[in-house]
Amino acid sequence: MRARPALLFIATAMLTLISVSLDAEPVLPSRQPLPPGPGTYESAQSQPELQPRIFHVRRGDTLTTLLARAGVPSADAQEAVDTLRQVWNPRELQIDQEVTLDFGPAGLQAIRLAADLERTVKAARGGDGHFAPSAQRRPLMRVPRLATGTIRTSLYDAAMEAGIPPAVLTEMVRAFSYDVDFQRDIQPGDSFEVLYERVTDKSGRTIGTGDLIYTAMTLSGETLRLYRHQPEGAGGADFFNARGQSVRKALLKTPIDGARLTSGFGARLHPILGYTTMHRGVDFGAPSGTPIMAAGDGVIEKIGPAGGYGNYVLLRHTATYETAYGHMSRFAAGLHVGSHVRQGQVIGYVGATGRATGPHLHYEVHINEVQVNPLSIKMEPGRKLAGTDLAAFGAATEEIGRQLISLRRDIVVAAAGGSASR
Repeated sequence: MRARPALLFIATAMLTLISVSLDAEPVLPSRQPLPPGPGTYESAQSQPELQPRIFHVRRGDTLTTLLARAGVPSADAQEAVDTLRQVWNPRELQIDQEVTLDFGPAGLQAIRLAADLERTVKAARGGDGHFAPSAQRRPLMRVPRLATGTIRTSLYDAAMEAGIPPAVLTEMVRAFSYDVDFQRDIQPGDSFEVLYERVTDKSGRTIGTGDLIYTAMTLSGETLRLYRHQPEGAGGADFFNARGQSVRKALLKTPIDGARLTSGFGARLHPILGYTTMHRGVDFGAPSGTPIMAAGDGVIEKIGPAGGYGNYVLLRHTATYETAYGHMSRFAAGLHVGSHVRQGQVIGYVGATGRATGPHLHYEVHINEVQVNPLSIKMEPGRKLAGTDLAAFGAATEEIGRQLISLRRDIVVAAAGGSASR
């Protein structure tokens, strides 16, 4: 008799549980989330399990071939590239450039890369399964850096020892190349000073280099100083000496970097023909493939094989001046008769085509269609600043001078084993 209340309690509890279950809304299988399958995509923003993979551009790569190497289906690769093209030119892809691909369960979800130092671009898949472009500015700082050095063996070795980036060294050489013969004018013990911008991200990490601001070379006791400056209304910056005169002249003194003069202008015993003949140019020895620059702005009058000259380019600069370049291994892409080229633009590469015993550039200057010694030409000086332009230049050089004093002090303190006060 005493067990009946317990049985009654258990029965009542079971009825209550059944009642609760019957009142609850059933969970239907159709309400369960479906995993992504073929043709089903989630946006890159909402995708929780993206797997980023980093690829580096190889020689000969295009963005399409890089995506194919990553296993991206051709249709997806083409859409992603076409989408990025709305905010960036894929032809600007550089060897060793870093490209990040974000993959999800459904395949490629996003592609992103640095378009330049200050901008990143991205193509991300949206909820509709298609890619959409975006571009974002990177918060960057330009920090001035001063580098100095003394030449012992070569300018290149001294610059690398001083930590000068190759791009900055190239700009420095081009700025001085109107007035300095880098084969004959530089001697051991000569020195240089370079002020350039170091580009850093918000964490202070160096991600590139900016402009060359100031550079000086002391050659045989004489110091040449050049300042970067953009006059009001000018299309771009140029380098000026301390008097406010542009260093730019009609022709570069040498149209090739890092070469050595191997043969001068005049009569010589021809190394192949075996008899004395007139050498109507100068030869610069350099490794095969070294870039050759246009000595000045001009139009291509001839380009192609030319007998003993091998692969040859003839540039018309003015009604008076022409320059010629021989023995090239190949020409720069896209050039043809009638092409306009700018001073310093690469027009070809050193080779040994035609009558040549080894890789070198044969360089000629023609004045009124007569070959003259390129090393003896005295070109007219460049633009001279005046009025408000000269005043603005003076203020800019004073500010650069203050920066130099501060940075030189920091170098002295660091060399002494201390730390800069700033």
